Amino acid sequence: MDAQLFILFLGLLLPYVSSNHWCGYRPEWNTSHATINYLDSYMSNHVHEPLDTLTGVFQAAERGWVAYTVTATVGGMLPPKPGDLLLIPSPVYGQIFVKHNGMVHVGGHKNMNNFPYLLVKEGEVGSYVGKILMEEGDTLELFTGHVTSEKFSRDVYAKKAMKIPGGFLEDITFCVIKQGEFHGEL
Repeated sequence: MDAQLFILFLGLLLPYVSSNHWCGYRPEWNTSHATINYLDSYMSNHVHEPLDTLTGVFQAAERGWVAYTVTATVGGMLPPKPGDLLLIPSPVYGQIFVKHNGMVHVGGHKNMNNFPYLLVKEGEVGSYVGKILMEEGDTLELFTGHVTSEKFSRDVYAKKAMKIPGGFLEDITFCVIKQGEFHGEL
C-alpha cells in the first residue's frame, strides 16, 4: 500500500476509533478566579481536541449529553516547629466551579442548597460529578473561586506575623465523557 493511500485510509478510519472521553491533569494550581489549564492529557504537552489543554476549555463537536468529573486535593501549610510559639493557621481550601459557555453552571437545582461546585478541603480528596446537554460548539471549563496560596502565622502574643506559602490546589483532574445514543436523560 503506498503512503498516500495509507494516509487516506487512516483519515477515513479516525472518526470510528476516536475516543469518547478526554482528560486534563494539573499537578498544582495557586491562582484564584482563573480558568484552570492542563499540562497535558497525561501523555504530552499538546492540544488534544476537543479538550484544549493550553486554554483548559472543552468544546463539544456535536450535540449530546456529556458527563464530567472533577477531582482535586489541596496542600496543607507547614506546621510550627516544636518549641515555636506560633499559632497553627486555619485550614486551607480551594473552590472549583464548572463554566458552561463562559457562565458558572448552576445545574437544574431550584435552590442554592445543592449548588454544583467542588469545595476542596485540606486533608481530603474532593470529587464532583455532573452531566449536561451540550450543543455543537458549547464549551466547558473549570474556573477557580478562592484558592489559598498563603496564610498568616502569628505568635501567641500577636506581636509577630509572617506569611507562609502553601495550600495550593493539587492533583486536579478534569474528564469529560461523551454519552452514547440513548433516549431521555442520563
